[in-house]
Amino acid sequence: MEEIKKALQNYDIKEFDPIVFLRESGDNLVYLIGEKDKKVLRISKRLPIEDIKFEYEAVKHLSDGGMIVPKLLTTKKGDFYTLINGTVAVLFDFLNGHHIEVDKDHFPSIAQAYNAGKGLGLMSNISAGFRSSSPRRRNIFTEFERVIASENIFTEKFEGGKEFISQVKEAITFAKGQKEIEGFIHNDYRPSNVFFNDRDEFAGIIDFDWSCNGPLIKDLALAVVEWSFPDGRTEPDFTIFDSFLDGYNSVAIHKWPKDKKLYEWIKFTTLSDAATYFCDLADDPTPAKKVIRSYMYRKYLFFSKL
Repeated sequence: MEEIKKALQNYDIKEFDPIVFLRESGDNLVYLIGEKDKKVLRISKRLPIEDIKFEYEAVKHLSDGGMIVPKLLTTKKGDFYTLINGTVAVLFDFLNGHHIEVDKDHFPSIAQAYNAGKGLGLMSNISAGFRSSSPRRRNIFTEFERVIASENIFTEKFEGGKEFISQVKEAITFAKGQKEIEGFIHNDYRPSNVFFNDRDEFAGIIDFDWSCNGPLIKDLALAVVEWSFPDGRTEPDFTIFDSFLDGYNSVAIHKWPKDKKLYEWIKFTTLSDAATYFCDLADDPTPAKKVIRSYMYRKYLFFSKL
């Protein structure tokens, strides 16, 4: 905590206490700072400074365009990051609102799904054509590239590995053959990253550390599945699916129908998310038999049949 307090002195903020640990993921440590004038501190485990700069410019671009996002604060010297024990950390304004619970036993309401889709549609309008002075290393093929780099491990040590490699190569070929409208994409527009107000209206987006430039339809493809097809379910609720898509298309300049192309992008993005899990599993040194099985892969297989 002392190192965090020392780093916070680099910022012109009103409160430095209390420091409350919020959560840890494979990518970040997140803390809540203060009580009345709250801030959020994110300590990155992996992201280099160049990627943080991309995120800073993208979030500023969205904010300048009227999108509700937590402002990424600069230090007294004007830097968009600080260092804590040699690790890059960033400080954000606190965003008011609440998440909704979406899991196998809880779906969003039709209104919540519609308003969440509307929020993503508004973001797509602002982000179309965005370019950063610090291009991010991550792109929509990053997780698939991890798979291809470990092709021998998947084919030799995973049950279903050969078929998975074939599916990954097919997804790469598909996406590279498309000419889609591109811009800044959130790349993780899940219920946990979207805020609502007390009237269930869209109230903002957080967590841009997986963001990158890419086809706008990829953001839509992931989001419409994650809001309608929670982990643990065997199929999506297409009423929620349609409500999200309707909300998106009600405001988005570039609209997409529920058709084969959208399903193909859903296959791409669910397989990409599955690839992240399987690559992490491949890095696990334990000799136990590994199987190509996950919630996201199940979603990929479902849409592969449509």
